Amino acid sequence: MNDMPEEIAELTPKRRLACNISAAAVVLVAGLFLLLCGADVIAIKVSRAAAGTLLFAVGLIFLLNALIGRNSVSLWISFCFSVPALVELLVKTDAAGYSELYPLYIAVPAVASLFTMLFTHAWFSHLPVIALFGVPAGIFALHSGGAAGWSVVIPVLVIYAGLLMFVLAIKLAKKDKNDEF
Repeated sequence: MNDMPEEIAELTPKRRLACNISAAAVVLVAGLFLLLCGADVIAIKVSRAAAGTLLFAVGLIFLLNALIGRNSVSLWISFCFSVPALVELLVKTDAAGYSELYPLYIAVPAVASLFTMLFTHAWFSHLPVIALFGVPAGIFALHSGGAAGWSVVIPVLVIYAGLLMFVLAIKLAKKDKNDEF
């Protein structure tokens, strides 16, 4: 879908209706799922299912709006809800806890930019976000996954911060040099 406009165009009435109807349908399905949980048809307590269900519903609404409206901003935002919904699902259904899955929260902007980059083909505008959040998330995952302790993770994070500062300094120096002429 590389036919993305430079600017976000206003939705046509048909697309706006499609977005509104799909959003309503997602909310109805989420409510029905929670009702089935509350009525013990589905063996999950509403209190256990509510956060993940609602996060997933909001993420899905933004995703559908992004696809219908060809809106990369809505797509990016959809992952800001979908990744935490995934964490909720994993925490509530698996042996993993937040202490193991917290790097996914750190990676939210990187994941959102990765999928938006694939959608828009705007490779270079999203790569810095992926590097800024994805790499630290991976470094923290070393600890949460048990591969390394804090005595390794913290120094690696400091080294990464230093590398980012170095790259930024060079980039700014090049910009300053180009601005002189």
